[in-house]
Amino acid sequence: MSSWRLPFTELCRRFLVGNGSFVLEFHGIARQRYPELPSGAVSYLSAEELQRILRWLGERYQFLPPEAFLEPGGPPPRSVLLTFDDGLANNAENALPILEEAGAPAVFFVATGHVGEPSQRLHTSRSQEEACGPLPQEVATDLFAGMSREQLEACAKSPLITLGGHTESHPRLSTCDRSSLESELLRSKGFLEEVSGQKVDLFAYPSGDYDLCVAKAVRAAGYQAAFAEDSLRFGIPRFEIPRVGLYNWRPDYLSAKLCGLHRRPLRRGDL
Repeated sequence: MSSWRLPFTELCRRFLVGNGSFVLEFHGIARQRYPELPSGAVSYLSAEELQRILRWLGERYQFLPPEAFLEPGGPPPRSVLLTFDDGLANNAENALPILEEAGAPAVFFVATGHVGEPSQRLHTSRSQEEACGPLPQEVATDLFAGMSREQLEACAKSPLITLGGHTESHPRLSTCDRSSLESELLRSKGFLEEVSGQKVDLFAYPSGDYDLCVAKAVRAAGYQAAFAEDSLRFGIPRFEIPRVGLYNWRPDYLSAKLCGLHRRPLRRGDL
C-alpha cells in the first residue's frame, strides 16, 4: 500500500519505529470477556483477545525469549518480549496454551505470597474485585485467583516460559524500608528458584513503582535486569526497562500503542 494511504499510526510505526523493538506487559487472561463488569474495573484480556493480539504481533514482529532480547547490544530488530505480571492462575490455565500454540516465549513475573494459598488475593486483585461488587465464585476465581504451586511448577517446565521475580506481597517498593525491601526481593527470588530449579534473573517492579534506591537493591539482590513501565532514566538502563501495557485487541489500538508516539521503541545499544 502506498504510504499516503496508510492510517496515521501505521505511518508512524513505519517511520518512527522502523527496526525498533518493544517489551509488552500483560496481566490477567480470563477464559472469556465479562461484559457485565464495570468498565475499566479489571485489567484483563480474554483468551480469544490474546490470540488476536499474538496474530497481529506475529505479522509484524519476532517473538523472542528474554535471553535473546537482552543479549549484549540488543534488542534485535523488530522483536517483542512478552511479559505477564502478578502470577495469576489464569496465566497458567489460559495464557500458557495460547503461547504454546503460537510458539511465543514469555516471562511470567510472579508475586509469590499467594502461591501457597491461591484464594488469597493480591491487594491489587482485592481492590479490583471490590470495585466489581459481588461476583459468581467461578468468575472471581477466573479473574483473580493466584497460581498454585502445581501451576507454577508446570509453567517452569515449559520451554517457552521464564519465571521472574515480582516480590512476595506486591507492595509499592519505593515506600518500603530497607529491611522490608530486601525481604520482598530475596524471599520471593529464593522461593521461585526452589520451586522451579532455575536461576531467577529477571524482576518487574510491582505497579511500575521504583526509585534509584529500589533499582540498586534489585541489582544487589542478584537480579540481572528489571522491568518498569516508564523509565525514570537513572542511568542504569538494564534495571529500568520500559514496557508497553496492552489491554485491548483492536488493530487500531495496537497500532496506536506501538507506533512510536506512545513509547519510544528500544533499539540496538539501549540496554
